[in-house]
Amino acid sequence: MKALINYEIAEAFSKISNIQAIPLKPYSRLDAPVASHADMLFCVLDDVVFCYEDYVKENRLVETIEKEGYQVIFISNKCEKQYPYDISLNVLVMGKTLYCNEKYTAMEILNYAKSRGYTIIDVKQGYSACSTLVVDENTAITSDFGIAKAVKSSHKKTIIVNCDDVVLTGYDHGFIGGSTAKINDKIYVFGEISKMNFKNELETISKDQKCEIIPILAGRVYDFGGVKLL
Repeated sequence: MKALINYEIAEAFSKISNIQAIPLKPYSRLDAPVASHADMLFCVLDDVVFCYEDYVKENRLVETIEKEGYQVIFISNKCEKQYPYDISLNVLVMGKTLYCNEKYTAMEILNYAKSRGYTIIDVKQGYSACSTLVVDENTAITSDFGIAKAVKSSHKKTIIVNCDDVVLTGYDHGFIGGSTAKINDKIYVFGEISKMNFKNELETISKDQKCEIIPILAGRVYDFGGVKLL
């Protein structure tokens, strides 16, 4: 297992998690604060990685991804700094269900998902992956009421939290999906749990799931764009 992750947090994450990190350099077509965010740069479904061709080729990531047994599919959407033209890959995946703003999601992702029997649910929130921590295929934590409603409509469990204290430089605040990662029996947090508004909710989920909460950094919680596993 390897992790596609923001270069700013890659070393600390790898050291604490013992998961080899693949550092992501900034993509010039994205707004600077999110230019190295995995949830903006990749969508992983089954053994397929969807991505921007110029970005992965420029950073020589195609071979790295393929060595892990994944097929690389380039999307045709051109990335731009302005929303909603930066959300082509920002898809929330829970089991065999995708939650995304269909209008702006890469057609390659939608076509693949339909051909493999995924259910696609359209949501207004374009940053669906950023704003949600997937605990398991039937459980999610999110700060977005629209996503919470959509997840519940799929007969899945969701918990709504306040992420106003998550730091994302250049923005009012970050998201829970970008500041955490659930991997096996651990929830990694890019900061200290005591510094979070959603401390109680995360501790409850941790207890229910019998998993450990592990801080990657000291101090406030930062949104680094989450983790995409290979």
